[in-house]
Amino acid sequence: MNERFAEVLAQTPPGLYRLLPSVDTLALTEGVEQLGWRLFRLDGRRARNKASFLNAAAEAMAFPDYFGRNWDAFEECINDLSWAPARGYALLYEHVWWLACGQPAAWRTARAILHDACRNWASQETPFLVLLRQTHGCSGIEAVLRTNVW
Repeated sequence: MNERFAEVLAQTPPGLYRLLPSVDTLALTEGVEQLGWRLFRLDGRRARNKASFLNAAAEAMAFPDYFGRNWDAFEECINDLSWAPARGYALLYEHVWWLACGQPAAWRTARAILHDACRNWASQETPFLVLLRQTHGCSGIEAVLRTNVW
């Protein structure tokens, strides 16, 4: 197990973070598992607009069949996660730039919902981290990130 990652994750407040490319995904996964958290992996190459983002998020996070594939339903599901019980959660969202650069309005909405979900989970004392990788400097990403992680 990778105790370094587990320690960093456990001490990181809920929020959105830019994950550096050099971070080893396997070590990150092991750290998440060591904490008893659940890791969701969202491949942004499949999320190029609102509809494809919602589909990719639903698949990555195993949303229930009743997921309505709209922003309200996304907000409801990401703030529930009762079908995926864990001590904490990490969403690894890779290739963010496809949505952020190509569909900035959709990205602003997704980002706001993710940010609010982090605050919601924090109020329940449940860790929830959104780790963004491959942002390519798109506007609107830096504004919500607390720091570079690792």
